[in-house]
Amino acid sequence: MLKEIKKESDVITNVDLFNEIISKVKESGKWPDDLIDYSLASTYDKTSLYDYAFDPCFVLKAGGSEGYYLDLAIHGRFTLTDTVNTLNLGTIKTLYETEEGIRRMAALYAECLIAYNAIMNENLDSFTRKGCDLHFLDKEGKRLEFGYSGMKDRESALERFQKFHEKDPEKYCEAVIRNNLTREEKIYHV
Repeated sequence: MLKEIKKESDVITNVDLFNEIISKVKESGKWPDDLIDYSLASTYDKTSLYDYAFDPCFVLKAGGSEGYYLDLAIHGRFTLTDTVNTLNLGTIKTLYETEEGIRRMAALYAECLIAYNAIMNENLDSFTRKGCDLHFLDKEGKRLEFGYSGMKDRESALERFQKFHEKDPEKYCEAVIRNNLTREEKIYHV
C-alpha cells in the first residue's frame, strides 16, 4: 500500500510505484515465482513523483547475453515542472528463453499493466501534488461532489469559485482550496 500523503515532505517515488506494482501482482496470485530470476527497483535513479500526467512505458526485450527483461518505466510530466521525461521504475528478469518463457513474461507484462492501472485509479490523489484543488460547500456546509483538481494556483481557484458563487450563491456558498503540495486546506467565503 502506498504511503499516505499528509504533508509536503510526504512523496511517492518511482521506487515506491515499482514495489507497489510488484506487490499488487503478487497479491493477485499472478506472480510467476518459478520464472523470475529477479525484480529490482531503480534505486540509482530514485525520483519523487509530483504529478499524475504520465503513462506507463513497459518494454519486454531480450537480454544482451541471456534471458529476457521486462523494464517498467513511465513517460510524461511527473515533476514539479512541466518537463516531459521518461523515468525507469525497475526491471524484472527471467533466464528462460523458450517460447513458453517469453509467453509467460508477456503475461506478466499484462499483469503489471493491470496492477499499474489499479494503483493509479486507487491513489490518484496521492500523485496530485501540483497546484490547488477546489471543492465547493453548500449553505449547510456539505461538500458538493463537483470540484476541480490541479488548478494552477490559489488565485485561479478563487476566481473559479467567485464565478460559480455569482451564478448560484446558495449552492456554491463556500469553497475549500487545498494546496496539493503542502496538503493545507482553507475555507473561503465570498
